[in-house]
Amino acid sequence: MKKIVSILVGLALTVGLVGCGSNAPKKTAEDLKKQETKYTAYANKDALISATDAKGMLDKGGKIALLDVRSGADYTLGHAKGAINIWRPDFESKNFPYGGMAIEKEGMEKLLGSLGIDNETKILIIDGAAEMDAARVWWILDMYGYKNVALVDGGFAGWKAAGLETTIAKPEIKATEFKFPGETDKSKFASLEDVKAAKDNKDVVILDTRSIEEATGKDLKKGAFRKGRIPGAVWLEYKKAVGEDSTFKTAEELKKLFEEKGITPDKTIIPYCQSAVRSAHTTFVLTELLGYKNVKNYDGSWIEWSYNKDLPVEEGEIK
Repeated sequence: MKKIVSILVGLALTVGLVGCGSNAPKKTAEDLKKQETKYTAYANKDALISATDAKGMLDKGGKIALLDVRSGADYTLGHAKGAINIWRPDFESKNFPYGGMAIEKEGMEKLLGSLGIDNETKILIIDGAAEMDAARVWWILDMYGYKNVALVDGGFAGWKAAGLETTIAKPEIKATEFKFPGETDKSKFASLEDVKAAKDNKDVVILDTRSIEEATGKDLKKGAFRKGRIPGAVWLEYKKAVGEDSTFKTAEELKKLFEEKGITPDKTIIPYCQSAVRSAHTTFVLTELLGYKNVKNYDGSWIEWSYNKDLPVEEGEIK
Protein backbone atom coordinates (compact mmCIF):
# COMPACT_ATOMS: atom_id res chain seq x y z
CA MET A 1 0.00 0.00 0.00
CA LYS A 2 2.83 2.40 0.95
CA LYS A 3 4.53 1.71 -2.39
CA ILE A 4 1.35 2.60 -4.31
CA VAL A 5 0.96 5.85 -2.36
CA SER A 6 4.59 6.79 -3.08
CA ILE A 7 4.08 6.16 -6.80
CA LEU A 8 0.92 8.29 -6.86
CA VAL A 9 2.64 11.13 -4.99
CA GLY A 10 5.56 11.00 -7.41
CA LEU A 11 3.22 11.14 -10.42
CA ALA A 12 1.34 14.08 -8.91
CA LEU A 13 4.57 15.98 -8.32
CA THR A 14 5.78 15.26 -11.84
CA VAL A 15 2.56 16.39 -13.52
CA GLY A 16 2.15 19.43 -11.30
CA LEU A 17 5.72 20.67 -11.43
CA VAL A 18 6.40 20.17 -15.13
CA GLY A 19 3.44 22.38 -15.97
CA CYS A 20 4.05 24.81 -13.11
CA GLY A 21 3.28 28.39 -14.04
CA SER A 22 1.61 27.52 -17.37
CA ASN A 23 -1.62 29.24 -16.29
CA ALA A 24 0.09 32.49 -15.26
CA PRO A 25 -1.24 35.59 -17.04
CA LYS A 26 0.81 36.57 -20.09
CA LYS A 27 2.60 39.89 -20.11
CA THR A 28 1.07 42.60 -22.28
CA ALA A 29 3.05 44.70 -24.76
CA GLU A 30 2.97 47.52 -22.21
CA ASP A 31 4.34 45.21 -19.49
CA LEU A 32 7.19 44.13 -21.77
CA LYS A 33 8.03 47.74 -22.65
CA LYS A 34 8.18 48.72 -18.96
CA GLN A 35 10.37 45.70 -18.28
CA GLU A 36 12.82 46.63 -21.04
CA THR A 37 12.99 50.23 -19.79
CA LYS A 38 13.67 48.98 -16.26
CA TYR A 39 16.73 46.95 -17.25
CA THR A 40 18.27 49.57 -19.52
CA ALA A 41 18.08 52.15 -16.71
CA TYR A 42 20.46 50.20 -14.48
CA ALA A 43 24.14 51.16 -14.36
CA ASN A 44 25.23 47.74 -15.65
CA LYS A 45 22.67 46.75 -18.27
CA ASP A 46 24.04 43.20 -18.48
CA ALA A 47 23.99 42.37 -14.76
CA LEU A 48 20.28 41.52 -14.49
CA ILE A 49 17.97 39.84 -16.97
CA SER A 50 14.35 38.74 -16.94
CA ALA A 51 13.39 35.09 -16.62
CA THR A 52 11.99 35.21 -20.15
CA ASP A 53 15.27 36.50 -21.57
CA ALA A 54 17.18 33.86 -19.61
CA LYS A 55 14.95 31.16 -21.12
CA GLY A 56 15.58 32.59 -24.58
CA MET A 57 19.34 32.44 -24.07
CA LEU A 58 19.14 28.85 -22.90
CA ASP A 59 16.98 27.88 -25.87
CA LYS A 60 19.52 29.30 -28.31
CA GLY A 61 22.13 26.95 -26.95
CA GLY A 62 25.85 27.59 -26.82
CA LYS A 63 27.91 27.91 -23.68
CA ILE A 64 25.26 29.00 -21.19
CA ALA A 65 25.00 27.64 -17.65
CA LEU A 66 22.06 28.29 -15.33
CA LEU A 67 23.12 27.87 -11.70
CA ASP A 68 20.22 27.15 -9.35
CA VAL A 69 21.37 28.25 -5.89
CA ARG A 70 18.86 26.50 -3.64
CA SER A 71 18.91 23.57 -1.28
CA GLY A 72 19.04 20.16 -2.89
CA ALA A 73 15.55 19.39 -1.56
CA ASP A 74 14.02 22.48 -3.19
CA TYR A 75 15.85 21.83 -6.44
CA THR A 76 14.64 18.20 -6.53
CA LEU A 77 11.01 19.32 -6.26
CA GLY A 78 11.27 21.39 -9.43
CA HIS A 79 13.66 23.62 -11.37
CA ALA A 80 14.22 25.17 -14.77
CA LYS A 81 15.18 22.69 -17.47
CA GLY A 82 18.96 22.36 -17.63
CA ALA A 83 19.57 24.19 -14.34
CA ILE A 84 22.56 22.98 -12.30
CA ASN A 85 22.16 22.88 -8.53
CA ILE A 86 24.67 24.30 -6.04
CA TRP A 87 24.11 25.28 -2.43
CA ARG A 88 25.89 27.34 0.24
CA PRO A 89 28.25 24.63 1.56
CA ASP A 90 29.57 24.25 -2.00
CA PHE A 91 31.02 27.78 -2.04
CA GLU A 92 32.02 28.27 1.61
CA SER A 93 35.55 28.04 2.99
CA LYS A 94 36.40 25.23 5.41
CA ASN A 95 39.51 27.01 6.72
CA PHE A 96 38.05 29.21 9.47
CA PRO A 97 36.95 28.48 13.06
CA TYR A 98 33.51 29.86 12.12
CA GLY A 99 31.29 29.42 9.08
CA GLY A 100 30.17 31.54 6.18
CA MET A 101 33.45 32.74 4.66
CA ALA A 102 33.87 32.70 0.87
CA ILE A 103 35.50 29.69 -0.74
CA GLU A 104 39.09 30.14 -1.87
CA LYS A 105 39.85 30.83 -5.53
CA GLU A 106 41.16 27.35 -6.28
CA GLY A 107 38.13 25.76 -4.64
CA MET A 108 35.75 27.82 -6.76
CA GLU A 109 37.65 26.90 -9.91
CA LYS A 110 37.34 23.22 -9.03
CA LEU A 111 33.62 23.59 -8.32
CA LEU A 112 32.87 25.37 -11.61
CA GLY A 113 34.88 22.85 -13.61
CA SER A 114 33.00 19.96 -11.96
CA LEU A 115 29.75 21.60 -13.13
CA GLY A 116 30.88 21.63 -16.77
CA ILE A 117 31.60 25.37 -16.81
CA ASP A 118 34.67 26.66 -18.65
CA ASN A 119 36.08 30.15 -19.26
CA GLU A 120 33.82 30.77 -22.25
CA THR A 121 30.57 30.02 -20.41
CA LYS A 122 27.97 32.69 -19.74
CA ILE A 123 26.77 32.07 -16.19
CA LEU A 124 23.16 32.88 -15.27
CA ILE A 125 22.21 32.59 -11.60
CA ILE A 126 18.78 31.92 -10.11
CA ASP A 127 17.67 31.18 -6.55
CA GLY A 128 14.67 30.93 -4.26
CA ALA A 129 15.29 34.00 -2.09
CA ALA A 130 14.83 37.07 -4.30
CA GLU A 131 18.40 36.62 -5.60
CA MET A 132 20.03 36.80 -2.17
CA ASP A 133 21.98 33.55 -2.62
CA ALA A 134 22.49 34.26 -6.31
CA ALA A 135 24.14 37.56 -5.40
CA ARG A 136 26.54 35.76 -3.06
CA VAL A 137 27.72 33.56 -5.94
CA TRP A 138 27.94 36.60 -8.23
CA TRP A 139 30.08 38.41 -5.63
CA ILE A 140 32.52 35.50 -5.36
CA LEU A 141 32.80 35.19 -9.15
CA ASP A 142 33.28 38.94 -9.49
CA MET A 143 35.98 38.99 -6.81
CA TYR A 144 37.94 36.26 -8.55
CA GLY A 145 37.71 38.09 -11.86
CA TYR A 146 34.88 36.41 -13.78
CA LYS A 147 32.48 39.03 -15.12
CA ASN A 148 30.45 37.04 -17.69
CA VAL A 149 27.61 36.65 -15.19
CA ALA A 150 23.99 37.78 -14.84
CA LEU A 151 21.30 37.33 -12.20
CA VAL A 152 17.81 36.20 -13.21
CA ASP A 153 15.37 38.80 -11.90
CA GLY A 154 12.84 37.41 -9.43
CA GLY A 155 14.68 34.12 -9.05
CA PHE A 156 12.77 30.87 -9.29
CA ALA A 157 9.55 32.66 -8.29
CA GLY A 158 10.04 34.98 -11.27
CA TRP A 159 10.63 31.99 -13.53
CA LYS A 160 7.32 30.42 -12.52
CA ALA A 161 5.46 33.75 -12.63
CA ALA A 162 6.57 34.14 -16.25
CA GLY A 163 4.79 30.87 -17.04
CA LEU A 164 8.02 29.07 -17.88
CA GLU A 165 8.29 25.31 -17.72
CA THR A 166 9.87 23.51 -14.78
CA THR A 167 11.04 19.93 -14.45
CA ILE A 168 12.33 17.39 -11.94
CA ALA A 169 14.83 15.90 -14.43
CA LYS A 170 18.49 16.64 -13.71
CA PRO A 171 20.82 17.57 -16.58
CA GLU A 172 23.81 15.48 -17.56
CA ILE A 173 27.05 17.19 -16.59
CA LYS A 174 30.42 16.67 -18.23
CA ALA A 175 33.24 17.98 -16.08
CA THR A 176 35.75 20.35 -17.64
CA GLU A 177 38.45 22.79 -16.52
CA PHE A 178 37.87 26.32 -15.28
CA LYS A 179 40.51 28.93 -14.41
CA PHE A 180 39.81 32.48 -13.28
CA PRO A 181 41.44 35.01 -15.59
CA GLY A 182 43.88 37.51 -14.12
CA GLU A 183 44.28 38.56 -10.51
CA THR A 184 41.76 38.56 -7.67
CA ASP A 185 39.77 41.82 -7.55
CA LYS A 186 39.10 42.82 -3.95
CA SER A 187 37.58 46.20 -4.78
CA LYS A 188 34.21 44.90 -3.50
CA PHE A 189 35.71 43.07 -0.50
CA ALA A 190 36.08 44.24 3.10
CA SER A 191 38.12 42.43 5.77
CA LEU A 192 37.77 42.65 9.53
CA GLU A 193 40.65 45.12 9.60
CA ASP A 194 38.93 47.27 6.97
CA VAL A 195 35.79 47.49 9.11
CA LYS A 196 37.71 48.25 12.30
CA ALA A 197 39.56 51.07 10.53
CA ALA A 198 36.35 52.48 9.04
CA LYS A 199 34.19 52.37 12.17
CA ASP A 200 34.76 56.02 13.15
CA ASN A 201 35.28 57.41 9.63
CA LYS A 202 32.51 59.86 8.69
CA ASP A 203 33.15 59.16 4.99
CA VAL A 204 32.29 55.48 5.42
CA VAL A 205 28.83 53.96 5.99
CA ILE A 206 28.81 50.59 7.72
CA LEU A 207 25.49 49.17 6.55
CA ASP A 208 23.60 46.47 8.47
CA THR A 209 21.41 44.60 5.96
CA ARG A 210 19.92 42.08 8.43
CA SER A 211 16.44 42.05 9.94
CA ILE A 212 15.61 44.73 12.52
CA GLU A 213 15.42 42.00 15.19
CA GLU A 214 19.02 40.97 14.48
CA ALA A 215 20.28 44.54 14.28
CA THR A 216 18.75 45.55 17.63
CA GLY A 217 19.92 42.40 19.39
CA LYS A 218 16.48 40.91 19.89
CA ASP A 219 17.33 37.91 17.72
CA LEU A 220 20.52 35.85 17.45
CA LYS A 221 20.87 33.62 14.39
CA LYS A 222 22.60 30.25 14.55
CA GLY A 223 26.30 30.60 13.86
CA ALA A 224 26.77 34.00 15.50
CA PHE A 225 28.35 34.34 18.95
CA ARG A 226 26.81 37.53 20.39
CA LYS A 227 23.71 39.62 19.87
CA GLY A 228 23.72 43.16 18.50
CA ARG A 229 25.35 45.15 15.71
CA ILE A 230 28.58 46.91 14.81
CA PRO A 231 28.57 50.27 16.64
CA GLY A 232 27.50 53.19 14.47
CA ALA A 233 26.03 51.02 11.73
CA VAL A 234 23.17 52.30 9.58
CA TRP A 235 20.32 49.80 9.12
CA LEU A 236 18.55 49.03 5.85
CA GLU A 237 17.35 45.48 5.35
CA TYR A 238 18.47 43.97 2.04
CA LYS A 239 15.00 42.92 0.94
CA LYS A 240 13.80 46.52 0.79
CA ALA A 241 15.44 46.52 -2.66
CA VAL A 242 12.91 44.05 -4.10
CA GLY A 243 9.16 44.16 -4.56
CA GLU A 244 6.47 41.73 -3.43
CA ASP A 245 7.07 39.67 -6.57
CA SER A 246 10.77 39.23 -5.62
CA THR A 247 12.01 41.29 -8.58
CA PHE A 248 14.36 44.23 -8.09
CA LYS A 249 12.89 47.70 -7.85
CA THR A 250 13.62 50.27 -10.53
CA ALA A 251 16.81 52.33 -10.50
CA GLU A 252 14.81 55.41 -9.52
CA GLU A 253 13.16 53.62 -6.58
CA LEU A 254 16.46 52.17 -5.41
CA LYS A 255 18.25 55.51 -5.60
CA LYS A 256 15.62 57.10 -3.38
CA LEU A 257 15.64 54.17 -0.94
CA PHE A 258 19.37 54.36 -0.25
CA GLU A 259 19.85 58.12 -0.39
CA GLU A 260 17.11 58.65 2.21
CA LYS A 261 19.31 56.66 4.59
CA GLY A 262 22.40 58.71 3.79
CA ILE A 263 23.85 55.89 1.69
CA THR A 264 25.20 58.06 -1.13
CA PRO A 265 27.71 57.47 -3.95
CA ASP A 266 30.27 59.92 -2.51
CA LYS A 267 30.89 57.65 0.49
CA THR A 268 32.47 54.24 0.91
CA ILE A 269 29.76 51.71 1.81
CA ILE A 270 30.54 48.53 3.77
CA PRO A 271 27.46 46.28 3.87
CA TYR A 272 27.35 43.32 6.26
CA CYS A 273 24.84 40.77 7.51
CA GLN A 274 25.17 37.39 9.26
CA SER A 275 27.57 35.79 6.75
CA ALA A 276 27.81 38.23 3.80
CA VAL A 277 24.96 36.68 1.80
CA ARG A 278 22.31 39.37 2.27
CA SER A 279 25.02 42.03 2.14
CA ALA A 280 26.21 40.58 -1.19
CA HIS A 281 22.67 41.29 -2.44
CA THR A 282 23.01 44.92 -1.32
CA THR A 283 26.49 45.11 -2.87
CA PHE A 284 25.01 43.93 -6.18
CA VAL A 285 22.27 46.56 -6.00
CA LEU A 286 24.63 49.43 -5.19
CA THR A 287 27.39 48.58 -7.68
CA GLU A 288 25.63 46.91 -10.61
CA LEU A 289 22.20 48.54 -10.55
CA LEU A 290 23.06 52.00 -9.19
CA GLY A 291 26.70 52.32 -10.23
CA TYR A 292 28.25 53.09 -6.81
CA LYS A 293 32.05 52.93 -7.08
CA ASN A 294 33.09 52.30 -3.46
CA VAL A 295 31.16 49.37 -2.00
CA LYS A 296 32.92 46.62 -0.04
CA ASN A 297 31.02 43.56 1.15
CA TYR A 298 32.27 42.50 4.60
CA ASP A 299 32.88 38.79 4.09
CA GLY A 300 33.21 37.88 7.78
CA SER A 301 30.12 39.93 8.67
CA TRP A 302 28.40 39.48 12.04
CA ILE A 303 29.66 35.94 12.57
CA GLU A 304 33.29 37.08 12.49
CA TRP A 305 32.69 40.34 14.37
CA SER A 306 30.77 38.61 17.18
CA TYR A 307 33.40 35.84 17.35
CA ASN A 308 36.06 38.37 18.36
CA LYS A 309 35.15 39.06 21.98
CA ASP A 310 37.32 42.17 22.21
CA LEU A 311 35.24 44.01 19.59
CA PRO A 312 32.42 46.30 20.77
CA VAL A 313 28.76 45.70 19.99
CA GLU A 314 25.61 47.80 20.26
CA GLU A 315 22.11 46.66 21.13
CA GLY A 316 18.72 48.36 21.29
CA GLU A 317 17.05 50.94 19.10
CA ILE A 318 18.98 52.23 16.10
CA LYS A 319 19.13 56.03 15.97
